[in-house]
Amino acid sequence: MVPKFEKRVKAYSADISGAIIALIIVTFGFKDLIWLKILIVSIAYASLSIFPYFISSGQSFGKRIQKIKIVKNDGSNANVFILILRELFKTSLSIATFGLYTVVAFFALTEKHSSRTIHDYIFRTKAIDLEKPIRKNNNDNIIGTTESLRKRGL
Repeated sequence: MVPKFEKRVKAYSADISGAIIALIIVTFGFKDLIWLKILIVSIAYASLSIFPYFISSGQSFGKRIQKIKIVKNDGSNANVFILILRELFKTSLSIATFGLYTVVAFFALTEKHSSRTIHDYIFRTKAIDLEKPIRKNNNDNIIGTTESLRKRGL
């Protein structure tokens, strides 16, 4: 099943939030130690966005929360090396373009047949939703019908 746009945005936000929080803290916390700032932000980013790929194949911290997995186009598990390159490519372009790549990539997201962004096309991957779809009752398609009216046959 194809994950919704909102799930991918929430997963990306959860992945990148740790690095953003670390960036805010080190910006105001350390005056002249630029190497320490870079080190702390890099560790925060790697611990939330890179290292989880070694633990659970195809899922970062945010993707695990949203029950999304990155797989190859054929549906098989993607190689960890490809997943890490994909993540580094996405982050590098986002930083180099001051976030413009992220906006363009999410608006270029296709939800019809496969959930793929620009970096998914480059690395031949796609996102899948691990949640099973909830089947609706046949009676749920009537708008405005309450439980008491359904009991009466209306």
